Amino acid sequence: MKYYYYPGCTLHTKSKNFDTSGRNCAEALGIELTELPDWTCCGTVFPLAVDNMMNLVSPVRNLAKAKEGKQDMVMLCAFCYNVFKRTNKVLSTDPDAQQKINDFLREDVTEPYQGEVRSLHFLEVLRDELGFEKLEAMTKKKLGIKVAPYYGCMLLRPGKEMELDDPEQPTILHDLLTAIGAEAMDFPYKTECCSSYLTVNEVDTTVSLAHSILESAVKNGAEAITVSCPLCFYNLDSRQKEIREAHSEFQALPVYYFTELLGLALGLGEKECGLHDHYVDPIPLLKEKGII
Repeated sequence: MKYYYYPGCTLHTKSKNFDTSGRNCAEALGIELTELPDWTCCGTVFPLAVDNMMNLVSPVRNLAKAKEGKQDMVMLCAFCYNVFKRTNKVLSTDPDAQQKINDFLREDVTEPYQGEVRSLHFLEVLRDELGFEKLEAMTKKKLGIKVAPYYGCMLLRPGKEMELDDPEQPTILHDLLTAIGAEAMDFPYKTECCSSYLTVNEVDTTVSLAHSILESAVKNGAEAITVSCPLCFYNLDSRQKEIREAHSEFQALPVYYFTELLGLALGLGEKECGLHDHYVDPIPLLKEKGII
């Protein structure tokens, strides 16, 4: 299993622990990830205006570079995944958009791009390429933690374009947690928005939404919550400071990237799993469960 790996901007800066744990998990599983040469920002969000072709130039350029290397592209960030998956949909179904974007890129790429490269989330690789049964057999530790799988928005929506899982009742994170020996605690807020970039100028809104998500997870028996998005991680982890200030009875809940939990199950150490840069200390629960 060989793929180009697209880290994206956030995993190179604020979410290095996600990047570290993801790369180390892939290596432990025999999945070869080669960082895409000369990659650029994907643009972060897919354009809302259907005629805004310029915002698709950057993701298409990255996909065209992957095509030149004859490999599909894997990513961890849910925002990057959303942009690339939806961009591929446009390039493979809209000839006019395809022509305009390729005309713009003709001096930078060797041949026109028509949607040939698969844009895969690492979760898809684990489920569809490796297989959760094989993953379970490769684990070295059963985690024994009650974990609420939080999907957020970008992995699943819009459902007809993303096609990763059922947008209302997804199971991919649930099944991963089961495979690595954790107990997946279903909860009704698993696909609710965490407020996304409203965290920049609408902090009160973010705090309220994050509180509702975390409280829902706890009420449904969770000892921790897991995510696949750097922004979800920030809103659910770092905003617990403001949540505690607004709700004195609130008890801190550890937030983990799914790759951190996967790494622990594969027998990787704390440093290899990227267990740093958390607002809520993730270590005490792991020690309590005898995982580290």
